[in-house]
Formats: sequence, C-alpha cells, structure tokens
Amino acid sequence: MESPTQSRAVSAVAHPDAARREPAVGSSPSIAGKLSIAAVTIAAIGAIAVAAGSLTAVARTADGTRIPAVGGATLIAVMVALAVPAVAAALMSRWPAAAGALLAGAGAVTVGLCVLDIQLWTDPIDANRLELFRPATAAGITTGPGAALILAGHIGAVAAGALGLLTVHRASHADGHGASPDPDAVGRPAGSRIGFGLTAGVLVSAGALALALLVRPLASNDPVILVRAAIASDGATAIGAVVVAVAVLIVVAAALASTDVAVAAGAIGGAGVAALGLVGSRLAAGLVDDRLAPGPGAVWGTVGAVLLIAEAVSIPVAARRREQRAAELSVAGHRDRAVARSTPRETVGRWHTATGVAGICAGLLAGAGALLPVLTVPDPLPAPELPATRVVLVAAALIAIAAVWLLMSEFAALVRPVVGVLWVSVVAAVASVAQSALTALEIPGVGLGAGSWLMAAAALVAVVTGLLAGFAGAAERDDVDTSQRVDPVRSVVVVGVLAATAVVLAYVLPLYRGADGTAASLGRFPWGWDAWGQALSAVVVVVAVLVAVHARAARAAALLAGAAVVMACHLVAWSLSAGRLTDPVAGPGVAPAILAVVLLAGTATLAGYRNPR
Repeated sequence: MESPTQSRAVSAVAHPDAARREPAVGSSPSIAGKLSIAAVTIAAIGAIAVAAGSLTAVARTADGTRIPAVGGATLIAVMVALAVPAVAAALMSRWPAAAGALLAGAGAVTVGLCVLDIQLWTDPIDANRLELFRPATAAGITTGPGAALILAGHIGAVAAGALGLLTVHRASHADGHGASPDPDAVGRPAGSRIGFGLTAGVLVSAGALALALLVRPLASNDPVILVRAAIASDGATAIGAVVVAVAVLIVVAAALASTDVAVAAGAIGGAGVAALGLVGSRLAAGLVDDRLAPGPGAVWGTVGAVLLIAEAVSIPVAARRREQRAAELSVAGHRDRAVARSTPRETVGRWHTATGVAGICAGLLAGAGALLPVLTVPDPLPAPELPATRVVLVAAALIAIAAVWLLMSEFAALVRPVVGVLWVSVVAAVASVAQSALTALEIPGVGLGAGSWLMAAAALVAVVTGLLAGFAGAAERDDVDTSQRVDPVRSVVVVGVLAATAVVLAYVLPLYRGADGTAASLGRFPWGWDAWGQALSAVVVVVAVLVAVHARAARAAALLAGAAVVMACHLVAWSLSAGRLTDPVAGPGVAPAILAVVLLAGTATLAGYRNPR
C-alpha cells in the first residue's frame, strides 16, 4: 500500500504540469493577476518616461543648447529600461508571481537610481551620467526637462516594484505556490532546491556586482570628466551607489530564501536587469568615447549583472530537473540510494565546508596582500609603508583561524556564527588601506602594487564568506526544531542594547588623534573608504546583537563572541596604525570601544546560560 508521500510523488511524475499549476483559493489568484496588470502598466509608463527623458534635453549649456549623450550608453540604458516591463508583461498571464517578483527586484535596485538622479540637480558635472549627457565643458551646465522625466520614470519603477511585491504576497496564498514534483521540496528555500553550485554562483555574481558598483567605473583622459570611485564620491553619487549595491544583495538573499523558484528567478533577474542598465551603460560609454576607458567597476559590474540574469533564467530549469529526478527515485523506492539529493545533514556540511574554504581564502589573500607592496613608486624612491596593513594582517589571521574549524563537522555549527560576523573585519581593514592608497595615488608616478589587488580580492571573498555563512545558518535551521519560540531574556536585552550603543559610539568617535590629523570616524564628513568600512562594521555588529537576542543559546553566544572580536580588531587599530600621524594620542572612541568589547562578551555569557537548547 502506497504512502501519501508516494501517492503524491506518483501523481506529480504522471502529471508534472499539475505540480506547477496555481489553483484558485478564494480570490488570491485573481487579485494577484489584477495587481500584476497594474504593476506592469505602471512599470511600462515609467520605462517610457525614462526612454523619453534620455532622448530629450537632460542637461543644457548656459545658452540653452542641449548637451548630447554618448549614443551607445543611451541605447543600453533605454533598452534595459524597456526590457523590464516587457518581460513582466510576457510572464504575468501565466506566472503573475514571477512577474511581480521581477518588478520587485528591479524596483528595489531603482531606489538607488532615484538617489543618483538627485545629482542631476545638485551637481550635474560630477554625476557622470554619460548615458544622459556628455559634458564638453564644465561651465554653466543646467538641468533640462529630461531629468524630470527620468526621475519620474524611476519613481514609477519603484512604485511598480512595490505592487509587484504585493502581487507575490497575494500569490503566495494560492495552493500551487511553491509547488514541486518532489513533495519533500515543497516549502523549502529556493537556495536549497536549485543546488549548491547554482546558489554559490548567484552569491558570487551578486557580491561581484555589489563591490563593482563601489569602485571606479571609468578611466578618463578628459579634464572635464573627473571620475572617482563611487564610494569616495560626494553626496548623492556615493549614497546612490551604496543603495544599489545593498539592494542587489538584499534581493538575492530574499530570493534564495523564497519557497517558490519562479519568484526567486524573477527577483534575481529583475535586480540583474536593472543593475545592468547602470553598469552596462558605463561600460558602453568607456568603449565608445575616445577619451574614456572602462574601469573595473563597469567591467566587473557588467559581468556580475549578466551572470545574475543568466543564473535567474536557469533557476527554474535546474530546480525542475533535480526535483523531477528525486520524485522518480522516490516512486521507485530508491531514495535511500539516490545521489541526486543530499540529506539535510550532508547539505549543511557542504555549506560549512564552502564557508570554511572561502574564509581561509579570504585570510590568505588578505595576509599576502598586507605583506606585499601596496603601492609602486618611481625609482629610486622607497615604497611607502601603510600602517593600516597591520590591521589587515590581524583580521586575516582571525578569519583564517576561525574558518579552519568549519572544516571539522563537530565544531562547524558552533563556529559558523563567529565567521558570520568576523568577515566584516577584513572588509573594514582593507577599506582603511584603500583610503591611504587612494590618497597616495594623487602623487605623480605612484601606482597600485600587487598587495592592493590581493587585498581587494580578499575583501570580495570575505563578503562571499559572510553570505555563505548566512546560508549555512539557514540550512542548519532545517535540521533544528523551531516550533518553540525563544523568548528574549530581559538581562540579555538590556546588556545587548548597552553593547550596541557602545558600538555605535565607538565608530562615531575617532580612535586616535595626532598633530597632523585624526583617525577616520563616522562623525567626520565626508566619508572616505575607511569610514564606509567602519559603517559596515557598525551595521553588522548591531544586527548581530539583534539576531542574538532571539537566537538559541549556543548560536547567540557564538554570534556575540564574534561581534566582540570584531570590536577588538577595531580597537587594536589604535596601537597598530596610529603611527601614520605625528604625536598620536588616544581619541574619544577608545573608551566606548573597550566598553563595547566588555559588554558584548558579557552579553555572550548571559545568552549562553539563558537556555540550554
């Protein structure tokens, strides 16, 4: 006699389309369909506005003459803008949830584009929006009506994304949402349903795209066009680039956590297409304009965006093949011998191993980069020493040592939360070195050495390590009883809030001061690379505290211990890198940094004893 699971599997194999059908439950599908129509309509209007604005006067000279754009860049931007609603319209009749997810992913990225549009009014010469206008002179540039059309179109795309997200929510109430030929795959995150290789590829592509958005997109030989790294720019350019990068990472993480592979594919594809409009137009401008050349931001950003789109297209195919094969093996009674699927414990082990290998690679790359020359100088000048590289060595050693324990199954689950926080120390330390290196590059004849490129690669791999650690944690929860809620303990909450407050103060105030300068801090504007690294560290540590309050005892203690190590790494920068200033003394940030380390360690101790589970 067949079990219910076998009966469902047989039915799914015999009628594979039935597993993907979305039968009506109440009015959810009809409402989802109406919402998707409204979302696509608004997205189409917004895309037309962007296209019209790109082809009209976005900027003018003092005498009212329209400043033309780089034609190839404009073509890419317009095609990408029109592609989002066109693809969503093709999907909405049969897969409204996928269409909504596509618009939601694109809308999230477009929030950052709206911020970038503000630069068209505040400081158009430094906007470097060559797909909209290519200035030939810095004198008397004013904003034209096309800029208003473009901003309105981007706002429309954001509104369409919000409706798309609501479409996904409504569609999730339908019986067929997240259906699969394999009954055991129903309700599981898309990241586990599509396989480890494709998930890792999506994470790497998203990480590469996010980092590429923050570095220099173009190299310019034109004195009118001064191109800096986005994160080192002022005002809307820096904030907009960060918002786009963060949006890409959030969309990808949310998509891989979704229980419906069509929704995951739509969201990732939408984010990739929207980002391609920005980085792809920059690449085209660098290739077409004689006085410009593509920078690493444009090249790697375009590669990352194209890979995300390709991976999004392959997600439904990969999931269907894996789950169809698993369902057939289940019907035949050979699931226990199946090699096409892994047990949850084996899956968790793979995530742990991948995280450990990535962490070790990040540590090795960072350590090698800190030991090799960071800058090249003309002979016979000696290569300058950057004290910040000492902090990179400390961070590299910490993450490499912690990551080694992830390769041992008996310790991996306990150490994984530590690595899930510790990666940010590498990124922050490398950002501090990058700030010093970029300042030195202003000296004629000075260039980047091998150490700079290795540390940049280490920062990228460290971000990937953090993402992998997060997915390893998600895989661990599949094997844990989460039916009982873990209520926060008052003592943990109180000490945790105090610790988070001390963390913020430690980063807002400078660690040290000298006769010729002050250490970077969040309280000094404008922010450089080092301050952005500190901002990222502050966010990660505070989020770790918030997560630990609701986590189980062992995981919470490990997470808070990792946060304490991050703060200790920040604190040692006082003794390791203060030598770059003359007559350095301790700054006001030292006391809250020490207090943060103590409070985080205390919170970890309280969290570890609150509940034995």
